[in-house]
Formats: sequence, C-alpha cells, structure tokens
Amino acid sequence: MAVFGTSPAVCQKSVSHLRAGIPDTPIWLFATVTPPAETAALCECVVIDRSAFRLLLRAQRRLWPVWVALAVTPWTKERGHWAVKLAPFLIPPFHALVINEHGDVFHGGFRQVRGHILHRLLDWARHVCNAAWLLWCDISDLPREAWVRIRNFVFAKSLALSAGLLRVVGYPQHRWFHQLHGRERLTILDERRHTGGLVRFPQHGPDWKGVELESLAAADGVRWLVWQRNGARDVHDSLEDLLPLFQDERTFAVARQTHFRAWKPGILPTAPFRALQPGEACRVLAPLGDTIVVDLPKLAALGIPRKCLAGTGWLEVFWKAAAAGWASYAVGHERGAAQEPDLPMETAEFFWRALRDRTLRRLGAREADLARGTIAFAPALRTWADGSDRKLRVLVVSPFLPYPLAHGGAVRIFNLCRALSDRVDFILAALRERNDVVDYAKLYSVFREVRVVDRDEAPSTEDWLPRQVREYRSRSLAALVRELAEKWRPDVVQIEYTHMAQFRSFVPDIPAVLVEHDVTFTLYRQFVETCRDQAALDEFERWHRFESKWLARFDAVWTVSDDDRTAAVREGASEKRTFVVPNGVDLERFRPCPGSAESPELLYVGSFRHLPNILGFEKLRSDIMPRIWRRFPNLRLRVVAGPDHEKYWRDLGGAQRLPEVNPRIFIHGFVEDLTPLYADAAVVLVPLEVSAGTNIKVLEAMACGKAIVATPIGCAGLELRDGLDALIRPNGAEFAEAVCSLLESSELREDLGASARRSVEARFGWNAIAERAFESYQSLAAEELVPVQ
Repeated sequence: MAVFGTSPAVCQKSVSHLRAGIPDTPIWLFATVTPPAETAALCECVVIDRSAFRLLLRAQRRLWPVWVALAVTPWTKERGHWAVKLAPFLIPPFHALVINEHGDVFHGGFRQVRGHILHRLLDWARHVCNAAWLLWCDISDLPREAWVRIRNFVFAKSLALSAGLLRVVGYPQHRWFHQLHGRERLTILDERRHTGGLVRFPQHGPDWKGVELESLAAADGVRWLVWQRNGARDVHDSLEDLLPLFQDERTFAVARQTHFRAWKPGILPTAPFRALQPGEACRVLAPLGDTIVVDLPKLAALGIPRKCLAGTGWLEVFWKAAAAGWASYAVGHERGAAQEPDLPMETAEFFWRALRDRTLRRLGAREADLARGTIAFAPALRTWADGSDRKLRVLVVSPFLPYPLAHGGAVRIFNLCRALSDRVDFILAALRERNDVVDYAKLYSVFREVRVVDRDEAPSTEDWLPRQVREYRSRSLAALVRELAEKWRPDVVQIEYTHMAQFRSFVPDIPAVLVEHDVTFTLYRQFVETCRDQAALDEFERWHRFESKWLARFDAVWTVSDDDRTAAVREGASEKRTFVVPNGVDLERFRPCPGSAESPELLYVGSFRHLPNILGFEKLRSDIMPRIWRRFPNLRLRVVAGPDHEKYWRDLGGAQRLPEVNPRIFIHGFVEDLTPLYADAAVVLVPLEVSAGTNIKVLEAMACGKAIVATPIGCAGLELRDGLDALIRPNGAEFAEAVCSLLESSELREDLGASARRSVEARFGWNAIAERAFESYQSLAAEELVPVQ
C-alpha cells in the first residue's frame, strides 16, 4: 500500500486509516514533509522529497515493479502539490483512495471524483452569487457613492480572485518577485532625529491606516510608534525587551514574535526560521506580528503607503527599509510562536503594487542574507563595547554550539576558549543544530559576542564536493562572518573543522587558522580499506582534493597530534605555521570518585553522530561482549550514544531498533554530566577500528582514574603506554581477554587508573594546551602575512 502526504497530519491520518483496516500489508510512505515519528514507525519505507514532482518520479520508479493494493492521496485544499495529488491515478492497478479536508475518505473512482469536482464548482458558484448580491445591496443603499463602492468592490474581489488563483498554483509570485526586483539602494536624506517619546497605534480591521499614520509621523517629540493589531494581548505590556535594540542607529523596527516560518517559502522573510527563546532576538527582513515598534522618523522618511491591506503596507515599508540599509528584528517571548500562516491576499497585493510601481520594483535589500530570519542573539547579554583596553581578538566559526558539551568537538572548543578568555576576546558564529536549546548565559561566560545561525537551505547539489561540505553551505553564515569581521576587525579568524574551511574565502584579508580536529581524508581512507566499495572510494577522493586545497590556503593549521601534523604538512599545509594543539580534559570536573553501582559494569562513550562510534558499538555488540558474557553472564554494558542517537543509528548503523539490541545493554542519549557513569564503570571500553584525530573521551576516563581497554586506533595520537596508561589490544579475543583480566582483579584496575590519572595531569590539562594556542595566535597577529591567492 502506498501513501502520499503533504503534511504531518495527512500522513498520520492516511497511515492510521490503512493500518486499522489492513494491519499486515506493508505501507510505503511518500511525503513532501517529515512525518511524525510514530507514523514513520508504522511504515516499511519512508521517502521524503520537498519537490512534489521529484517525489512522484521516485514513487514511479519504486512502485511500478511491485503490486500496489491501494494508494492514498490528499485533496485537502492545500496549495500546489498537484503531482502528489494525482500520483495514485498514475500507478497500476490504479486503486486509489482520496482524503478530503474534513478527514473523510472516498474511493478514487470516476463517479466519486466527478462528484467531488462538481461539489467544488458549486461552492465557487455560491461564492460568486453572494458577492453579486452584496454588490447590488451596496449600490442600492448608497446610490451617490455607487461608483466608488463598485470600484473598491471590484478591486477587492479581483485581488481575492487573483490571490486564490496564485494560491492554487503554488504562489508563483514568490519566485517572480525575486526575479523581477532590482538591486537599487534607497538613500534617505531628510530623516529627522527625535530623542524619545512613544505613541501607541491600535490597528482595527484589515485595512492599512495610512492617513492616520501620516498625521502621527508629522508630530514632534515622538520617537517610537507602537503598532498593535486589534486583539493583541500585550497592549499594556512592557516594551523593555524591544526598545534596547534601538540603541543601534540602524534599527528600523522590532516586532514581538508571533509565528515562525520553518521551511515555508515566502515573498519576503516575515518571521524567524524557528520559535525563538524568551529574550532571544533575530534579524528578519519584514517581521510581521501583533506588536511592532517602529522608529517613527525613519517611517516618515520612507514614505507611508495610503490604501492597501495592513500586511501589504508593512511589506512595502519593510522592503524600503531594507533597501535603505536599516535592520528590523523579531524578539521571542514566553508565549511561544505558531507556524506562520499563508498570506495570499497580502503577498498578492504587494506583488501587484511592485509591478505597477517602477520605483518600488527597482529596489533591493542591502543585506538580505543577514535578514533571512536565521541569525539569533541575546540582546540583554551583549555588554561588550569596543574600548581601548583591546585584547587579542579571535572570530571562531563553528559547525555547532560549543555548549552544551554534547560531544568531543564541543568539549574542546568550549574548554580551550575558556582557558584563553582572560587574554583573548572571542567572537562566536555557530550553526545551531535542530532541537538545540541555546544557553546564552553559559556561552557569554566565555565568548564576548555570540551569534547563532539556523540552516534554512537544502544541501548543495555540487557533487564534486564531499557530502558533509555540501550539507554545511549557508548564505546566512557566510554573510554573518563578513559582517562580524568588518564590525570587530579580529586579529585571527578560527575555522573549526575541515568541512567549514570554505568560509575562509569570506574573510580573505584576515589571518585565518584551520582547526583540524582530525585530518579527514585519512578517516575516509580507512573507510575505503574497511568497506572496499566504489562509493567510499569516491568520497575519499573528494575529501582528499578538498582538504589538500584548503590546507594550503590557510595562514596556519592546528592539528591534535604529531601524526596529524605530518599528514597535513605532506598535503600542503605550511610546515612553519602548522601547530600541534592537542585535545585536553577538564581536570577539575573529571576527578576520581567512588561509584554507587551494586555490581561491576562496562562503559562505552561515543556519539552516534560520528560513524566510527557506531562501527565501534557494532564490534562491541556482535563480537567483544559475547566473549565477555561467557565468563561474566550478568555483566552490564552502558553506552552513551549522544543526542538523536536512534536517528543516526537508523541512518548509518542499520534498520534494527536500538531497544531490541540486548537486554544487558543500556543505551543513553545525551548525558550532560558523565562523571557518575565514569564513577560506576569498572572498565571503560574504546573498541574503535576506524578513527582520526584524538579521542577526548579517553582523556576523560583517564582523568577519572578508570581502567581503560582501547584499540591502537582508539587511542591513536595520545602516545599512551600499554600497561601503564591503558591496556592497548586489537579488537576481538585479545580485547575481550584484557577486559576480563581487569574485571577479575580490582588491584589491577586501581593501579592502571591511578597511573592514567598521573599521566593526564602531566600532559593534558587545558591550561598547558592553551599556552600553545596563544603562542600561535600571537605569531599570526604579529607577522605581516602575504594575502592568500
């Protein structure tokens, strides 16, 4: 059975309907959106593609070779998606069910479909008749104003009709507008300056009150206009979270967020990409909301539209403000935000007005990529002023938030920057991963400026680039890196991870260091040796070309081990400016302490977002633990697999569900504080067969004074001594035997753990490692570097 869906609710309804009636037949789901997890769990196969036409083609390729008992499609008055709506009628044997907007299901036969279409036509005819009757009543009641009312009525109905047609065909005006508008900037010469004063303007009804707004704009002594839609719940609320953003002279307007747009396209960005946290702000080109505070002198200087819908008026005003180089923001609050609704009337009217008004059409937003609704910050925590007590200044560009400490990369970035924060002013530009909650207070304890970017673009289709590089393309982050570099003029730009190296090209005039958490192509070379397939070989070659190119283009490179340094220099990095800045551990946070476990247990820590950790877990589950359980049948294995571990397991590890792996294996997701788990562990396992860089989790276990059994790959680059710092064994029988010997001797475990703690104290404290990093900063900032070609 095949199900076609265009929304999570439709997917849930269709799959539940089929599963209730025919419980045993496999269901294949083809959707333009991500279905709920419980819906996907009921399906044998889930295919997602945001393009309805591509989804239809993929469904054709998969479904024609099989027998499709039933196919379900939605006819729910949603815009576009005609390819999905017609899909069941193009797949033999053409047995279709249709779900309408009321949730009712009917057979997709000729008579039923014909009746459905006739019902739609009758609804439209009744609407036209009602409109004609209202027109006649208006003319008969007000004969002197008949022509005015006819004109307004015809315009309104024409606008409604055009908006309806544009909605049916998928809002093409969104694409047309961006193809038609120009790049001209708007220069404002006569903007008045007011020092204070605030006036509230309640908006009643759908129409823009242009005349009333003009009269307010002409008043003296008023700086801010508070526009509030009728029914706004915060008419008398404090504006303390909105007004501070006007300290920047370029701020035009600030709105309290009511909606988020997610992946929904629009004629202009009118809401942040996601629901903002309370007090969090985000720059948006046209932030529509129930409460908007606007700089009244700037509004007067732009020119206020006269007659249009209220939403259209704001779209026109915000478009002019963006062309003038002014910024507008949305601010989150505790009530949260809902999914942004369609605005067919407002966007259609704005499009027609732009077509008629050549001046409006010639304009273009000055900083459109900064105003996509994807760059967030916390205005209340921004306390940094560019004063005379200038420290060394470093702009850090990261593919994820350094806090919470969800994996080794975050641990390294946060702790190293914290160790240097008394001597270096760090500026952070980081991509935010889905479902992350931003702890701005913790980040601002280390970084002087924090900007968080959401990804709202599909991965690049440039197949000559490595897959991970394509996934991390971001116009918003590129524009942000340029803006922060121009604003703060950092001494050094620090790019974290190889797949982010492309962002170096946006700051070509500032010395830049590439932090190689691992020399990535060496990892993919190991995949080739392990998998021995063409796909792995192709990806290795893409990584090798990409990494070699960018290693030569950075002014300096950090590696985490001497072996990685040798590999980087061999591939083109400057031997003089390639520094070893190893991974470290927080010796105060991770200390030996007694555990509370009633019986011994083993611990494996490795985020499943990283494929080598999944391969290591598979080796444990299938080979090592069965050997250990023969001698210790009740022994428990505890695994910390990181956030979204089940998703990564399905994508990279296999189809088997994690809870069904083994009842003696306990799997955790993200654990903020690992110290209790380390305390309870008798032995810490590092069974990696594929790896690159160095493993921070090994250092944490050593700092906790734990006995460790690791493969040579699992502790590579750390220069550990076998029998003193850890037991280093190849995977398989020797690895399992080393674990059993430690389980049998508490004295051996204690001696090995104490030796590991002494070793990590001597070599891997963050303060000592920070000295190496600071020396490399100073060498970059002091030298006259030749610009990268």
